[in-house]
Amino acid sequence: MKHKKHKNTIIKLEECTFLGKGHSGSVYLMPDNRVVKIFKNPTSCKEEYSILRRLKDNPYFPKPYEFHNHYMIREYIDGINIDDYIKQNGASEKLMLKLIYFLEYIKNAGFKKVDARFVHVFIQDNGALRVIDPRHSFSKKLKVPYHLLSDLKSAGCINLFWKVLKLERPDLYKAWH
Repeated sequence: MKHKKHKNTIIKLEECTFLGKGHSGSVYLMPDNRVVKIFKNPTSCKEEYSILRRLKDNPYFPKPYEFHNHYMIREYIDGINIDDYIKQNGASEKLMLKLIYFLEYIKNAGFKKVDARFVHVFIQDNGALRVIDPRHSFSKKLKVPYHLLSDLKSAGCINLFWKVLKLERPDLYKAWH
């Protein structure tokens, strides 16, 4: 039985629901509806936790609760992955605007990496767009959202994105197209 006790939180992984495994580690939903993210590399854990703390009052990223060297406890982001959302509901101008507003937000928040992958973007029941992985946001420089553009192309909605971007933000359209 794996127990980790810090502050007032006792984590029993056998009571948690496995949500997924990514490049940096594994994620579990705790019985109290918070998430424990266990990292392979403590430096990556510290970097992501620091970013989430810096953005703690933002509308897009999960709120951080606790940091413990190689794992953190943070807010659970529910909803449907944007790729699945588009497959089920189709793409809309409203959805493209949400992506544009998100990209503007992270650019204005000082992110060096103005990008996100579909695998990290969720649409909640209330229509809010949420993003779960801000890793490398302030360390890797990327002014064009290459991953997002590639994912939009794969989902068959890149032309709609360009159309909305050209209308709403012609400056970004010119810079990215």
